[in-house]
Amino acid sequence: MIRTDSLAASDPGLLYRRVAALLRSEIGTGRLAPGTRLPSIAELAERCGVAAATVREALSLLKAEGLVHSRQGSGTFVAETAPRRRPQLALDLGWPALAESIRGNRAEVLEEDASPPPLPEDGSEGRHAKLYCRMRRIHRDAEGMAYASVEMHVDRRWFDLAPTRFRTGMALPLLEELGGSELPEMRQRFRLAAADAATAAALGVPLGAPVGWIRRVLLDRQGVAAYWSVGLFHGDAVVFEATLRRPEGNQAHR
Repeated sequence: MIRTDSLAASDPGLLYRRVAALLRSEIGTGRLAPGTRLPSIAELAERCGVAAATVREALSLLKAEGLVHSRQGSGTFVAETAPRRRPQLALDLGWPALAESIRGNRAEVLEEDASPPPLPEDGSEGRHAKLYCRMRRIHRDAEGMAYASVEMHVDRRWFDLAPTRFRTGMALPLLEELGGSELPEMRQRFRLAAADAATAAALGVPLGAPVGWIRRVLLDRQGVAAYWSVGLFHGDAVVFEATLRRPEGNQAHR
């Protein structure tokens, strides 16, 4: 069921995107099943506390994404067949299983230079290598669909072993192939962010749309950052699952 709490306090420039995000979530979770007729524009406007024009803009956005369609005289319906999904990037796979999960995806290099990664001074993400190759890239699945905008830095000691493959493919599977046990630890941090203009254009999402922000660092046995990246991932590409269990010695008393 569509939430009824008002969005009227939101930034007016973002209102239609927020309404679209709300409906997108309802569709993605199955609360609005394929083929379901959406409430009328007037009803959606009342439930969300926005103007009818805002709802129309939101529906236009969802139509462009292939999530809904209109039938003359009948209303707006959830698409029967969902658009092709982007590759699912499971954050909880662990290293090096995570590297294997993205093998076969491709990269488009937009910029390349020799600047080092901005490692924290406290050493929490390792030490700098002597030289790096920095690339700003668009990552695509095997069929060419863009799912991430990434800035990465690769230690030149590894990069120079296979420069063409590093430029055109996924760096993590290649580093696992080249380094194996010499690269024992990867750290990552995840949070939600909003797409800026460049990210929106690269990933084909609206300005301000939710995206996943992921920072990763791969350390060698000497504590040197062999790989460092920050990626902005299409919101429906990121998956995190966890099983939480009550400790054995902390059972509730009956």
